[in-house]
Order: sequence, then C-alpha cells, then structure tokens
Amino acid sequence: MKFKLLYCHGFDEAINGARLSFGRTSFDNFESAEEDKVRLSNTLAPIDGGHNGFLEFIQYWILVQAPLFWWKQLDRYRHLSQISESTMHKSWKNGLTQEMFETPIFKDTLNNLNKFIDEYNADKTTTERKAYLQDLIIGNLPDAYLQTRLLNVNAKCLRNMYFQRRDHKLKQWRDFCAWIKELPYGDLITAEREKE
Repeated sequence: MKFKLLYCHGFDEAINGARLSFGRTSFDNFESAEEDKVRLSNTLAPIDGGHNGFLEFIQYWILVQAPLFWWKQLDRYRHLSQISESTMHKSWKNGLTQEMFETPIFKDTLNNLNKFIDEYNADKTTTERKAYLQDLIIGNLPDAYLQTRLLNVNAKCLRNMYFQRRDHKLKQWRDFCAWIKELPYGDLITAEREKE
C-alpha cells in the first residue's frame, strides 16, 4: 500500500471563517494574524461536536494505491470524492502478476485469471464470450488486488478515520493513520478529543 500527498489547501480560509463565530464579520479586517490562527485552530481542533467544523474546509488531494478490501472499508466515509484507475485497462492488457496484489495469491488463481484474460483479448473471441469472461474475471479478482485512486478529502473526515481506525486490526489502516499524522495540519487532525 502506498500513499502520497499531492496538494493541501484551505487552512487560512477555514480558520478565518471560524472567526465568524466570534463576531469577526468585518470585510475590512477578515484576515487574522498568524499567531491568532494557530491559537484558535489548536483550541478548536480537539473539540468535536461541531466546534471544529473549520476542519471541513481544509482539503487534501491524496494518491493512494491500496487493496480492494481497504477501498471497500474506505467507502463508508461519505465526505470524500475519489477517482480510480480502470482495473480492466490496467490488468487486462498484459495480464496479472503477483506484484499487483497486496498479499500473495494462489498461483492457480493467478494462472486461471490470466488464461481467461488471454482468451478475452484474443481476436477470435466472440462478443458473447467476452461478456461472460469479463464477468468471470471481475467476479474472481482477489480483494488483495491493488488499485490506485485519487482522493479528495477534508481534514474532518481524516480525523474521523484516524480515531476510528488507528488501532484497527488491519495493518493497512494503522499505516494510513500513522501517515495522517505527517500531513500538513496533521497535529490538528490527530489532536486528542476533548469533551464539548
């Protein structure tokens, strides 16, 4: 599993917007001093229940290569968008290899999938047979298959992931949560929760 931060944006806008709750509504003096931003963000970040709503305005674009079983669990988080590579275009051109999986898969499984991929790609394969083979290959692709996706996610969603998954039984989640700490404003995302 791999992850790479491509871009992070929105901290200044988010914290200046958070100041609106404190009566700072002047268009002439909307920006705040850097030390005020740091103080306010450190105060609000650990207080869940709506007080740290400014985290929703800090956006991250992250490139992630993860196994299908991890993506299935990630899909429970609603406040993110994702674009994925095509499994068919990536794997079906030259076949599957062990390196395309997070964990080793049975050689028989790999050989059978590649046999069906070769038949699918053959010029003589009929349209009906291709449809059958496509369903067969997709239906039997192991969940350890690595797929790359681009995520757009906000800091508050990352915070929820972090606290729900940091001690998860899957190593992939523990690794991702450890990486979240290293992100810009990772200290705000992972600040220990305070009661309202």
